[in-house]
Amino acid sequence: MSDQANNATTESNSTLLGDDGAAGANVNMMAGFDNLMSLASFDTSDLQAQMSRLAREGIYLIELGKLGFTEQAPTRDPADPMNYQLNIPGNILSFIPLEVSADPTLDDLTGRSLNERYFVYGKDIKEAIQLLMGKFKSAGFRHKGVMGGVEGSAPGWIEEAMGKRVVVRVHHYKPKDGEERAQFTWLNPFQLQKANIDLAILGRDFLDEFGRPIEDPIAAFSRTKKAAA
Repeated sequence: MSDQANNATTESNSTLLGDDGAAGANVNMMAGFDNLMSLASFDTSDLQAQMSRLAREGIYLIELGKLGFTEQAPTRDPADPMNYQLNIPGNILSFIPLEVSADPTLDDLTGRSLNERYFVYGKDIKEAIQLLMGKFKSAGFRHKGVMGGVEGSAPGWIEEAMGKRVVVRVHHYKPKDGEERAQFTWLNPFQLQKANIDLAILGRDFLDEFGRPIEDPIAAFSRTKKAAA
């Protein structure tokens, strides 16, 4: 999402709600149907049409759950290196939609889940890990040392992010294959400032690569942005 699009979102929604944001009315989950007749007689009057399985576009404040890697076998050539997927579950504390719904209850996702999957491709594993480190850097987490993320192994900086808050911007895009996908961006302090979001909403220090608190996160990330330009 461009900076212009991001600014347009936050101009009409100046703040994110905290933990006390009111939760909207949720439709009770269906346990299932006993047979075809019960399926056919189900009344959909209380449901809203859903146009996509993707996470809605907008800005989320989430609390990270239990992060962990799983193996993903190569799909083309069995001789290719193993792929991995980092599962990143989050509990939604508040949400600002890119497009406001006609029914305001649809925009209240408080208490629901936002699940991200980060793929580490075996053929490009060094770059994939470095990009993952960059993701954690943006959110102010330690990202040097033992990585962790596998149950039964020594914990690392991935486990340290569990239970912490991050602000995530979700936008949809279409790659060359034409299938719409969702991109998850963890906002850094400079981006949070541009979006008029107070860093205090995260309730934690921003850390450098070795886990040391950064005294002025906004200035630090502004310098990083200028250096990369």
